Parts: sequence; structure tokens; C-alpha cells
Amino acid sequence: MRDRGYDASAGFLDDDVNPEAITDDDDARREDSLVAADSSSVDCMHGSYSSSLSLHGVRVDDEQSALDNSSRPSSPFDILTPQDVLPIEMARSRFLDLIVDYFIRLALEASGGLYRKLTQRFPKKGPCSFKRRELATSHATRTKFPELVVQEEKRVRFVVINGLAIIERPDNMRMDDAEWFKRLTGRSEVAISSRDYKFYSPRHKFRRSPQAAFDIPETSALAEDENSPLVCSSGFRPPNEGWTPPGKQGAPSMAMVLDSFVKRCTVSLQDFAGQEACAALGIGDDVRALLATLSRIDAIVSHEQRRRVLAAKVDAWVAQVKDAIYDIDDVIDVCMIEGAKVLADDRPPTPKVRCFSCFKPSGPRKFRHEIGFTIRDIDLRLREVEEEMPRLPAGSLHSDARRDWFIHDSICNDCYHAVKPQAVGSQVQKAVGGLVPRMLREGKKKVDVFAIVGAVGIGKTTLAREIYNDDRMTENFPICVWVKMSKDLSEVAFLKKIISGAGANVVETEDIEELLGLLSSALSKRFLIVLDDLDNPGIWDNLLKEPLGDGVARGRILITTQNEEVATSMKATVHRVDKMDTENAWALLCKEVDLEHNSEELAALKDIGIKIAETCDGHPLAIKVIAGVLRSRGNSKAEWEMVLNNDSWSMPPFLPEVPQALYVSYVDLPSELKECFLCCALYPEECFIQRFDLVRHWIAEGIVNALDNKLLEESAEEYYVELISRNLLQPDPDNVERCWITHDLLRSLARFLIADESVLIYGQQKFSTSLSKPRHLTLCNMENSLEEPIPLKQQMSIRSLMLFKSPNVRAIDLLVESTPCLRVLDLSKTAVEALPKSIGNLVHLRYLNLDGTQVRDIPSSIGFLINLQTLSLQCCRRLQRLPWSIRALLELRCFRLEGTSLSYVPKGVGELKHLNYLSGLIIGHDNNGPEGCDLDDLKALSELRHLHVESLDRATSGATVLANKPFLKDLYLSEQAPVIEEQQQEEQENQENKDETGKEEKEEQEVSNGQCSGEESAKASEKIWNELTPPSSIEKLVIKNYKGARFPSWMKGPKLGTSFPSLVLLDLENCLSCTKLPSLGLLNQLQSLQISNADSIITIGSEFLGTTVLSPATSFPKLEVLKLRNMKRLEEWSLTVEESQVLLPCLKSLHIQSCPKLKALPEGLKHVAFCELHVEGAYSLTEIKDLPKLSDELHLKDNKALQRISNLPMLRSLIIDDCSKLKHVAGLDLLQHLRLVFPPSTETFYFEELIIFWSIAFPRWLELLIQKCKGLRRFELQCSLSLLRSCLDGGKNWNIVQQIPEVRIISCDGKRYIRYNKSRRIYETNAQSEE
Repeated sequence: MRDRGYDASAGFLDDDVNPEAITDDDDARREDSLVAADSSSVDCMHGSYSSSLSLHGVRVDDEQSALDNSSRPSSPFDILTPQDVLPIEMARSRFLDLIVDYFIRLALEASGGLYRKLTQRFPKKGPCSFKRRELATSHATRTKFPELVVQEEKRVRFVVINGLAIIERPDNMRMDDAEWFKRLTGRSEVAISSRDYKFYSPRHKFRRSPQAAFDIPETSALAEDENSPLVCSSGFRPPNEGWTPPGKQGAPSMAMVLDSFVKRCTVSLQDFAGQEACAALGIGDDVRALLATLSRIDAIVSHEQRRRVLAAKVDAWVAQVKDAIYDIDDVIDVCMIEGAKVLADDRPPTPKVRCFSCFKPSGPRKFRHEIGFTIRDIDLRLREVEEEMPRLPAGSLHSDARRDWFIHDSICNDCYHAVKPQAVGSQVQKAVGGLVPRMLREGKKKVDVFAIVGAVGIGKTTLAREIYNDDRMTENFPICVWVKMSKDLSEVAFLKKIISGAGANVVETEDIEELLGLLSSALSKRFLIVLDDLDNPGIWDNLLKEPLGDGVARGRILITTQNEEVATSMKATVHRVDKMDTENAWALLCKEVDLEHNSEELAALKDIGIKIAETCDGHPLAIKVIAGVLRSRGNSKAEWEMVLNNDSWSMPPFLPEVPQALYVSYVDLPSELKECFLCCALYPEECFIQRFDLVRHWIAEGIVNALDNKLLEESAEEYYVELISRNLLQPDPDNVERCWITHDLLRSLARFLIADESVLIYGQQKFSTSLSKPRHLTLCNMENSLEEPIPLKQQMSIRSLMLFKSPNVRAIDLLVESTPCLRVLDLSKTAVEALPKSIGNLVHLRYLNLDGTQVRDIPSSIGFLINLQTLSLQCCRRLQRLPWSIRALLELRCFRLEGTSLSYVPKGVGELKHLNYLSGLIIGHDNNGPEGCDLDDLKALSELRHLHVESLDRATSGATVLANKPFLKDLYLSEQAPVIEEQQQEEQENQENKDETGKEEKEEQEVSNGQCSGEESAKASEKIWNELTPPSSIEKLVIKNYKGARFPSWMKGPKLGTSFPSLVLLDLENCLSCTKLPSLGLLNQLQSLQISNADSIITIGSEFLGTTVLSPATSFPKLEVLKLRNMKRLEEWSLTVEESQVLLPCLKSLHIQSCPKLKALPEGLKHVAFCELHVEGAYSLTEIKDLPKLSDELHLKDNKALQRISNLPMLRSLIIDDCSKLKHVAGLDLLQHLRLVFPPSTETFYFEELIIFWSIAFPRWLELLIQKCKGLRRFELQCSLSLLRSCLDGGKNWNIVQQIPEVRIISCDGKRYIRYNKSRRIYETNAQSEE
């Protein structure tokens, strides 16, 4: 032992020794000596302890005799005997274990930077104890060391010894704790000696447990003893807070997907171990040792997963393994970053930011020491956990083999086709048939209340939705409002929902009285209001009852509730929903599994199917979810029997209200789908889940595994479709790009299962949770700023942060700085104007969504997000510049820029070789602007699936870049939009008083120059586009603002169909100069075609069909939707084909809009069987005739020259809106629905007699049509008030009206109406008054 300083055995350093010069070899030598010196005996432990006590001025008498204090005149401390030592050692060993385990990361952080700073500022003077006061007042300290901040405590002291930093207990520590510290150590702060440090070091191969040397009580017993000095005071938390001791009940949470998590981490660690970065850091041995431990853990977890997938209790080791895996995940990121820097010496230096919560920036040598220490510590933690885990049975083999989790033939791989109508049982249909007539029947009350009562998930909402969507209800109640009730819905928000749902404007007010007045005026017509899941009648008694009862219009209130007392207190007519009987349950199961089309399979599976339906206990939701399980298994009886005999049916439920079938369905999911489904529960229930964002969220969380050499995004899409197929997710029928969790019970189950990792906060709700390490944070309805929504300490572990319905949030700086482990950050539709420079610190970030924000600029520090996979800036209207550092985002897979104000995109996008989705890319740059991206930059992007390019006319080279895009599916090509020549018109107006001759000469010169410029532009455009040949893999193609006079060469010729064999959607927009359409009829797979703003096309002839003697027998063989819009010069359209050829065999819908010169529809349409024809703004069209195969609907609007409609024998619905010259309608034998709309501007119509007609009577053609169409069931008319009154009982047109079964007539302003139903003898009107 040296006289001065501190070494491994004595605790002092020479003044000339650099504390950072300690190497791994030195550590190893000291460790080896320690291993040799240590033993498992009590004597050895006692000796070690004696040595350590001597460091603190405490002597131990081995002869157990009292020592004379005078022998130590310089020491103010008592001398301890072994009897004193034993109880102290018991407490001390526990405390040291707590300190080292909990503060190991803090220690590493301090050794990386704080130690060095303190040695420089406070030179050593004697003992190696560096004290720094007022350290907790800085923001950096509060962020990095939240554990140090105890309430208002401002004085924090660090003691740094041998690379460890331990916090001093604050002044409010208990007296007995303080005395214990002083007696043990002789000082007020905790100090760990070198022997203690080595004893608890992860590098020690044989770390002894204190329990082996002394009979120390269990940790839990010590912690639960309130009188124990180990009970921590406020601000000092045990390292495993939130940890559930073995045998205690706990939420299962994400334990069920631990196997998937461990496997992914094992694969990642194995990949890293084989990379150069691992070797460059010199941590190969540590990584391989950790990998071996992790492989053993994986084997045990997989065995336990198979043995017990879901249990009511979760073992303590589950949370500990998960925490370690999360740490490994982060460590791999940091190692990849630092290893790359070591391998690439010419790479620019990294910023002085914290890459990982354990590390501070340091030199490569220092980093290797720290990262090696961390990896060894994780390995040690896992080996300790391994001892607590169940033992793997002898002879059991770990196998990754498992049953395929989806059958490709049983589901559709396209989410667009995964949307199917909601199946309802016959009991629901019967209930609808009984309830709707009762609700339509008029009673004495102005507002009648109906209630659907039943247990949760029994089908109340399904029944209410069927009633709400019933045609009879929508016809009789012009105003229909659906309100989903929830505990978080305030009275103000509730009233605003009804007002907006009624079509009225909602004012920005919080005054309930004012809102009630608006409510009364908004409900001016008959209304239906559905209150789904109402649990409190107060909202009816206190808000709605009086204003609706005193209102003008009659209406119905329909509620769904579990509590019949709610319905009784509202004096509602009650309909109870009961469980389904066996036959109805089996029928619903068949509908959901889709067996009805195959009677043989149905008969073979009926017996087992009925047993499964009975097991679902008549619960509709349970039947639908189990049907999803059965659908994934195929129509095999053996597979169905496996579902019926699944052990999960008998396991104890977590939530009493959740049917057992929901657990079975969840358990049946493969692990990766479990994680995907649980991830959906992070979204608020009132917000739609966007498919595009969801699948990339899954990828960012590392959940998705690539299948069959597919992209991660393609595999994620399959996950999405599978969850829909299993009835766990329900796509929106109106927009398949979004979905929601199918039922509240499924959402409750999912949120229960992630309760140990996720936090959902609404508004200014007070955060209260016992979670020590939440991983997911969702904020909804937040105010302007985000000031520590959860404690700073808990933000450190957050991996995903999403904001919803928070349009006023502007500042996120503090939150970004305090969440270093973020992988998902969604700030879309907030008011964030700028990202902090500290965004570059989030090196783990994979997903950044800024859609619809107010961001003006992106900081250059974003280039340090080298793990970023998705960057979405869609509709950032104020964004004007991107930093050059964008090129550093080498892992970027998705880059969305459409809808911004960018004038250029910096060069270097071509270096992002993992990009598979690139939208809004602007080619070139302004004349005086920085150099922008050119087409050449796209050559290396061979993985692209979606490409959206704008400003193609600014391209200078690289037009052949699409040749090497073999996987490209969606292609959007656009030049700059044509400039509207308003400025020229203004100049002409300003020159009215100038000389006429000079004016004409100037205009001629401008026209000549414009023509020259236009011709040059067209030729340049044609040159670029002719070279820009899309690959044959294209499925969707959009061409916009093309300036050429002829379409590109690759769109012409007889081989068009073979060039694009997969093209299903084609959109030609603003091709202003093209005079002739290509032969698009040759595209064999084309399903949707839209041509708009083709101003130079005058005639569409047979070339459009591509029909020749040698051409295929069918033109447009799969086209379903054809739209012609804004064709200003189109006059003639021909669809003539040979007799042997078939035309448009799959057409469903034809739209012709704003073609003012089109004189007639093509005659070839008479051979086409299609469902819908919409003609609007065809001012030259005089007749629509001879469409014998048009079946569903003919919609005519603003066709000012139309006079005749004839020979439409199959048509069922006719809508005529503002066709003022119409005078003949005939040949509509099967017409069932007629709707006429006459705006105020066309109240007066002229016929052959040239008399003013419509203000007093119907035209003759209408009378004849009503008389001849015996099948006409419904007549709707929107007209002037005078014409409406002529339809009143006793009016001029009453004799026509009373012949029709159902009539609805409203005035143009919507205030007056007539409602007539012949069979139910209903006649209602408010048009009799003159006011």
C-alpha cells in the first residue's frame, strides 16, 4: 500500500496518476488477484469486510475484546466488534446491492464526463472525494439525473471513487439512517471501497451472494418492515420499483410476447457480433458471452411460452428479462454508431450529444471501456435472472418451428378487398324489423326515447347501428346524429357534437346556455339522436330534455346502455338484447367464416361448429372473433377441433366482463401479431388508426419480420390484413386507409395487457402511476405546452410518444430532451413551428411524423438520426427548406414531402438506398436557388415501391432512372403546373386608353413569343418523358401537367398491354396539349381510368379502344370505373367495335363531368352492362337514350340542353338536378326511385308552349312518368315554396302526389317540408303557414 494516493487496495491515488488511464488490463489483473484472494467462506468475507472498513476509519477487533479508544486518538468513531459487524453487514450488503444495481448506469455516466470535469475543477487534496454543490439546479442535471432531484432539494453531492458515482443522501434522510451511515462509514456520504467495487463488478466471474455468508433476511421482508433502516425515504426508490415478487398477482401485460422480443434481440445481437463494428470496438468476447446467455434465456422463454402462453400471474423474471432486452436493443444501436465511426476515420465528427442514456461522448478508448462494462453488466443481470427462471427440462430441444400463422388462400392480401360488410345475425334483423316501425310511429310526445339494454358486447351497438342506417329512418329523419358516450366527454363537447352532427356551425364558446340555444335552432327538422353506451341519465335530464321538448321539430332519442335503470329513469321504451340461441349463433358463425357458399364443407363442419358456437355462450362478439380464428385455420375439421379443445377456454379471466373467446383469439395469435394488436391499443379510441402510419409504427418498434424476402412494409401490410381477417381490427367502410379496434372489449383487453408499459393521458389529467419504466406515452387533447406530462425520471425510458387531437401544442423542446430512448415520435396535426436542435440526440428514433404541423425549417441536427426509417412532412404548408444533412439519414425507408412549400430538395437523396417510399420529390431548383436534386439522384434507389416526382420539366439529365426499378408499383409523375395568365389580362385592362394599333402589335408579338416558348417547352418535355420508361411492375400510374403534344412513346403502340401487364389504375391529369389518347383499351388489368383537363382532345375514336383486326377480342377487359372530367373541347366520342369483340365487360361506373361541347353519348354504350351513369355539365348534350343495360342509377346535373330521356328499361333510380329544358322522359319501366332538384335560379322553365309552367304545376312528362311507372316507390322533390304548396292536400298537384307510396318534398332552403307515406297513412307538413 502506498503512502499517498488511492489504488485498488488502499483507496488513494498518487497526484500524478490520471484516473482515466486505468485500462481493461489493469482491471483484469486486479480482478484476477481478487478472485484468487476471495473464497466463499465466512472468514474470507469477514476479512474482506474488515479491509473495507479500515478504509473508512473503522477498526474491527478479531479477538472480540473491547479496544481502548485512546489507542485511536485521531479517530472520532467507535470501534466495532464482530457482534456489531454482523447486523451491520446484513444491512450493508443489502444497501450496497441496491446502490450498485440501481446506479450502475448513473455511475457510468458520471465516469464518462462528470468525473473528468470534477477532477479538473476540484484538484485532489487528500481523500479522493470530489464535492460539487448546487449541481441539481441546472436543466442538464435534471434531465440526465432525475433520481437526484428530491422535491425541492437543491444540494446534491457526488462521491466519485474508482469510476463510480454515488449520490449523497439529502438532508431530509431519517435520523436512524443517518446514524447508521455514520457508524458504518464514518462519513455522511455513501462511499464504496475498491473491494466493494470489485466484489460487485460484472467482470467478477463468481459473484458471491451475501446470503451465502450470512443469514440475511429476504429482501422483501426487509423492505416491508417499516422500522427497518432500509426503508427508503422519499426520493430514494429501490431499483426494481414496480417489480412483482414471485407468487403475487400481477397484470400479465406484454409477457405473452416476450418470446418474440427475445428472439428478435438475439438475432440482432448475433448479426452485430459478426460485423466489423463489433471487432473494431474490441467487445467481441463480451458480446458473444451475452449472446450465449441470451440464447439460454430464449430457450427457456420459448418453452414457457409453449407451456403457458397466458396465465393469471406473471413471474418476476419476466419484467427483468424485458428490461434487459430493452437495454440490449439500445446498446446495439450505440455500438453500431460508434463502431461505424471507428471504421470510417474520414466521417465528420459526431455532435456533442448523448447517444444513450448510459453514455456521454468520449474517445474510442473510453467508450470501449464503458460499453464493455455495460454489456457485462447486462450479461450478469440476465444470468442472475436465469437462476430465478424455470429450468429447461432435460432433453428438451429449442426449436423455432411453428405453424404458419396465416393461410394465403384463405385471406386476401389486399386491405382494400379485406373490407367486408358487417355480418349480423337473424335476431338482429328481426329486432330491427320490430323497432323501426315503432320508432316511426307518431305518439303524443314530441320526442320519444327508446333504449336498447343488454350486457357488454352482446350486440347493442350493432343493433343501434342497423337502425341508424336503415333507409326508413334516414328517409323520415333528415337529421341523424350518432354520439359515442365516454367518461371523458364533457357537457360542452357533447353539445357541440350534436350541433355539428346536425349540420350547424359550432361557435367557439364554453357557455352551455348559448350552446343549448344553438342546439334548438340546429334541430329544426325531424331528428334521430343515438347515444351509444350511456351510463348516466343526467345528460338527458340536465341538458336535452327541456330544449328538445320545447323545440320546433319532432324527434327520437335512441340509447344503448348496460343499466336498465338508466332507461327507466328516462322513461324510455326498452328493448332487451339477449344471448343468441344455438341455431342463430351457428348461422352467424357461418357468415363470418364465409362457409355459406360451400354446402358440403358446411355439413362436414356443422357438428364441431355448433359446439364452438355453444362455447361462445351466445355472445355475438365472441362468435365473430372466434370466426376469425377459424378462418385463419382453414376449413379443416382437425383444426377446428384444436380450437375447440384449446386450453385457453378454461383459464381464469383477467377481466370478468371479457368473454373467454376473446382470450382464446388473442392467445391464438402468433407473437408478432400479438405485439401488433397491442400496439393498436396505444391509439385513443375516438381517433381513427391510419393504416399507413400504423404499419410503419410497427416497423419502428421492431415488431415486423420480413417474410419470403419481402420488404418489411409488405410484411406489415400482411399483418394488417390478417388482423382484419381475424375481426380484431375493423376498417372504415368509407375509407379503407383507416381502421379501429373492433370493439371496446377488445380495446379493454389490449390496454390491460400493456398496462405495465403504456400511459395514456387526456388533457390536463393528473398523471398517477406506479410504473417505474413506462415505454409508451400517448397524449390526447393537450394544451399549448407540454410541461412534464409524466415525471422526468419516467420519461427517460419512453420509446414511443404520440400526440392526438392537440392542435394547439407548440413547444416540445423539454419533452424531446428528456426522452433519449425514443423510437416513435408522432407530432402530426399540432402547432409545432420548429424542432429543437436537440432532436439530433434521439439516435434511436425510427419514426418521425410531422404531418400537418406549422414547421418552417428542419434543423441540420436531424442528420444525426442515422436510425431514422420514416420521415413524414406531408402537408407542412410552411416548410420552405430542408437541410443538406438529410443525405445522412442512411436508414431512411419512407420520405413524404407532398403538400409543402419547398422549391427544391437538396442533392443526396440518391444516397438513401433503403428508400422504398418517396413522395413529393421536387426535381431541380430555381434559377438563383441552391442546387437541387436531379433525376440522376434516383438511379441508386432500386428498392422503391412508391415514387412521386414533381417539377420534371426542370430535369437536366437522368431520364432513364426508372429502368432499374424492378419493384416499383406506384408512380406519380408531374411537371410544374401551368401558370394562369391573369397578369396578361390585367395589363390589357390597363392599356385600354393606349393607341389601338400599338396594342394589337404588342399582343401579336406576345402571342408569337408564347407560341415559340410553348413549342420549345413541349419538345423538351417530350424528350424527357420518352426516355422516362416506367418498369413493367407498375400498378398505379399518375401523369400530371404533361406539356408535350403527344403522349410518351412508351404509352403508345400495340404492345402497351404487354409493357404494363400489372397496371390497375391510370390517371391522366392536365395533359393540356395532347390531341389524341393512346390505345388504353389494351391494358388488360386496368380497373380505374380517369382523364381530366385534356383541353386539346376533340374526338375520342376507336384508337382509344385499341381495336384492330389483330387486336384482342376484348377492350378494357377489367375496367370498372371510367371518368372523363373537364374535357373542354371534347365533341365526339365513339365506342365502335367489331361484332366479335367485347367492350367494357366489367364496367360499373361511368362519370362524365364538365364536357360542355359533348353532343351525344357513344352508341357503343348500348352494348355495355353497367350500374351507374353520372353526367354533369354537358351543356351540348340533348338526349340520353338506348341504354338497355344501365341498371342502378342515372344522375343528371346541370345539363342545360338536355331534352329527352328514353329507353332505359332496367333503370331503378333517376336523379335530375337543374336540367331546365327537359320535356320528355319515357321507357323507364322498372323505375323505383325518382329525385328532382330545382334550385331557385331555375324556378321558371320554358316548354314548347312558351308559358311559365313550374310555379303552378308539374310538367306533363312527370305526370305521365308517374302514371306509367307502376313500380315507383319513392319520390323526392326539392323546389320553390310555391311549387311545394301546390303539392299540399287539396293543391293542384296533390292528385299526383297521393299515387306514390312515399313522398318527401322540401323547399330549397330546407325549412318547409311535406312528408307522406301512403301505406302507413302518414301526412306531415309545416308548409301551410304563410310565414
